[in-house]
Amino acid sequence: MTKMQLIVFSGLPGTGKSMLAEAVARQQGIPVFAKDWLEAVLLDAGLTPTERLGYAGYDLLTTLARRQLSLGQSAILDSVASFERIRAHWRELAYEFSAQWRVVECVCSDEVAHRERLNGRQRHIPGWHELTWADVERVHSYYEPWLDERLVVDGIRPFADNLQVVLTYLQS
Repeated sequence: MTKMQLIVFSGLPGTGKSMLAEAVARQQGIPVFAKDWLEAVLLDAGLTPTERLGYAGYDLLTTLARRQLSLGQSAILDSVASFERIRAHWRELAYEFSAQWRVVECVCSDEVAHRERLNGRQRHIPGWHELTWADVERVHSYYEPWLDERLVVDGIRPFADNLQVVLTYLQS
C-alpha cells in the first residue's frame, strides 16, 4: 500500500506546475486541487480580485487537503504557494495526518521560453483570465524561496522527462 502523501506543485505562473500536477493526478489517481480554479469560482460568486481573494483560495486549498487526508487519501495542491506561512501550514497538515510531505517546485530557466509559454497558453478555466508576463513579474517580487527539501524541475526540459523525474521522486 502506498503511503498517503500531501504533494504541492509550486512555482511562478507559466512554469508547468499545473500540467505536471494534472498528469500525476491522472497517473496516480490522486485528486488535484488548483488555486486558480477555486479563485475563479469565488470571482464568479461576486468576490473582487483583492488580497483577500488570495487568502480565501489558500484557505479552500487547505480545507480540501485536510478533507482528503482525513479520509486517508493523498492530495495534490497546485498553487504558486508564494509564502512560507502557507507552506508551513500545509507542512503541519501533512505531519498531523502522518502523510509524506512532497514538494515539486517548477521553474523555467529560459526567460524567452517562459514568456512564450505564457503568450500561447489557454487553460480554459471558466471565469479566469490568462496571466501575462507582468503578472509573473509581480508574483516574482513577493515569491519567497523554498527552504524545504524539494524536487526542482525546469520547464525548459521535455515534459515527459520532467514527469518521469516527478513520478520517481514521489515513489522514493
